[in-house]
Amino acid sequence: MKPYWPEVSRRAFLRSAALAPALGAFAYPVTGSLDPRGRIHIPIGIPNTVDTLKTFVEAEGNFSPGVGSYGIYFWLFDRDAGKLVAPTLEAVPVRQGLAEGGLLIPWSEWQAGDIIVRTELCEAAIDAGGGQVFVVAARARLSNRGAGQRNVALYVALRPLGPAGWAVRQLQVDDSGAFLVDGHTAIWADREPARAGVLATDTVGALALGGRVPDTQAAHSETGDCSGAMLFDCVLPPGLAHQIGLVCPVLAGRRAARHHWVDLHFDALADVAELNPKEGGIPQPDPGLAFFRDLRVDTLFINAADFWNRFLEGIEIRMPDPRWGESLRVILAHAAMCMNEGAPDVAVVNYNVFNRDGMYIANIMQKAGRAALSRQILDYFVAHPFNGRAYPEADNPGQILWAIYQHWLLTRDEQWLRGIFPSVRKIAGMIRYYRTAPGPHWVGAGTLAYGEEVPAAQRQELKPGSCDGFHPEYTEAFDIAGLRGAAELAEALGNAGQAAEWRTLAESLFAAYDAKFGGNLAHGYGSYTVLWPCRLYPANGGKASEQFRNTGRQSPQSWRYFPLATAHQGLLAGNREAGHGTLEVHLAHEQMRGWYAFDEGGGSGSGGWHRLRTTWPCDRNKPGANESVAMPHGWAIAEFWLLLRDSIVFEDGASLVLFPGVPAEWFHAPDGMRTKGLATYFGSLDLTCHPVAGGAELTLAGAQPPSGYVLRLPPELHASVRRGSESLPVEASGDCLLPPGTNHVSLRFS
Repeated sequence: MKPYWPEVSRRAFLRSAALAPALGAFAYPVTGSLDPRGRIHIPIGIPNTVDTLKTFVEAEGNFSPGVGSYGIYFWLFDRDAGKLVAPTLEAVPVRQGLAEGGLLIPWSEWQAGDIIVRTELCEAAIDAGGGQVFVVAARARLSNRGAGQRNVALYVALRPLGPAGWAVRQLQVDDSGAFLVDGHTAIWADREPARAGVLATDTVGALALGGRVPDTQAAHSETGDCSGAMLFDCVLPPGLAHQIGLVCPVLAGRRAARHHWVDLHFDALADVAELNPKEGGIPQPDPGLAFFRDLRVDTLFINAADFWNRFLEGIEIRMPDPRWGESLRVILAHAAMCMNEGAPDVAVVNYNVFNRDGMYIANIMQKAGRAALSRQILDYFVAHPFNGRAYPEADNPGQILWAIYQHWLLTRDEQWLRGIFPSVRKIAGMIRYYRTAPGPHWVGAGTLAYGEEVPAAQRQELKPGSCDGFHPEYTEAFDIAGLRGAAELAEALGNAGQAAEWRTLAESLFAAYDAKFGGNLAHGYGSYTVLWPCRLYPANGGKASEQFRNTGRQSPQSWRYFPLATAHQGLLAGNREAGHGTLEVHLAHEQMRGWYAFDEGGGSGSGGWHRLRTTWPCDRNKPGANESVAMPHGWAIAEFWLLLRDSIVFEDGASLVLFPGVPAEWFHAPDGMRTKGLATYFGSLDLTCHPVAGGAELTLAGAQPPSGYVLRLPPELHASVRRGSESLPVEASGDCLLPPGTNHVSLRFS
């Protein structure tokens, strides 16, 4: 993958062994590159902050402390073999994961002979007296797994090229070995390096290949090509480890730019905001090198862990496959990182808000009990009812109503509902207008007004069916779902007349929908929306159930969200493999291993990547074009989260369906299955299913569905179910109704 260089056309960096003799490097062969691989990355930092204050980390451990900063790398020079080993080289396998409990504190691990190199990163916000400072802490741990002593050196390199790099015009080494970029602290190490030096060109890697560092202590480059490296010598006896800690301020002394989204006539908007602008943005304090020297790396990691533990508290899912519970926590954190000053952006840097994507992010916040973030998302939707492209799309109004209704079902916050209900009334009126009145239909991007209410200068035409081109099987489904939800909200507030009006309209639209699409509900975008999330038809019986019942396992091909959404239709229709089978094949994907960070699956809007020095694909001449990679992608990871949650429990009318998508063998698993505090429409659910001889014991607490629970058992278990002395009937499908008030049943398998 070729790197992108917005300000320099020359590459003076060693890329292969064929160039080694010309640069006077050592004779050992090197394959691959010291440039980032550009395959898997995640942002870390503080949720709901401006995007440029987030740190991008790549699977190999390279990172950029802030968007538009530089790249920081870890390389190892084996002095015994005279060879440089780097995790970006193709021959070097890399594993990545997160701190225990699924905290957004990533680590990467790779091997150089008998030496294991493990790097880990966190970002924390700390008080610097004059304001809040964002800081990345890094730890590099070298472990000798061999039988003999090893003589190695760790490189910490700084280059303009990085996961989210930028120009480095001035780079210098402090007396203590710290690096300063443009006079501001860039890297401070908790032990002084043996040697450190900088260059005016991005060629420090060529010296590193020979185990050397530059001799100069200050460099300047008008084209922003400065690079440098710290070298830490380390003699490791067998079985011992050595650790080096780093402190890297995020954009210290700079201005964190806010997005400036514009339409450059591509599918997605482009961010043309100037990085580190002379005016505007959010000024970042620089308390000085002495301040950063007083910080303790381990303390910063403790602070970051405390932050994420608080953010994720109360979410406990324990399944025989630990990835289920861990991915629910991690993906919630990833989705929170997409939040940008109250806006539920689709992906950090790449995309602005799309309702089509953001409503799923809102829903995982709701189902994870994060009502405050959900309210922020809904407030944003109401203030900006048409989000995504430069023109309005017809699925947006129904999606806002659906998301508001979901928030009500999962919080029952009447005070909030009364406050937002005027917006519900306005959006429902808008749907009636563009679905029943003759066109053209006028709306405004930043207003709930419609028709003649919209000032002429702000009018945009909303074309019914407009969505990724023309997909009425999708947009009309959300009109119906939104109006049905609005009717329930009106009923909850005692507005019976309003509720009846909206129900009548919804059912009229549904009759037309059924006439047009009912014979082939899985056609086009209908396969992503009919049962999930719109619930247009009953899930248990009827034409939708019949048409989707054979929809089983889906592979992560093409656009990630579509196979997951398709599988969700099958799960609700009763196909167990659509749940666990789809989840398993997605969890096995390279991108999901360790970090659970799916991209969009196809070409993505490049957002602001065109401004950066990075190996991530984009075209500087086509900002906003679908020639980039969005990762983690909000809709993709949210669809995975929601399919997993519903594979454990989902709502069906006034019932809760239990275990509809888990593998049959999990009912025999030694550690059983457990949820604690899982939000549902009927209260939070605590559930434990633990094995006993010949069967299992199921205990339920919390949620009280009015029609009871439906225990969905795999038919091959040939289960019998008893509540006390009472035998409960089990259907041939495996379904068993647990009457309201049930808190314990015994299962026996034959």
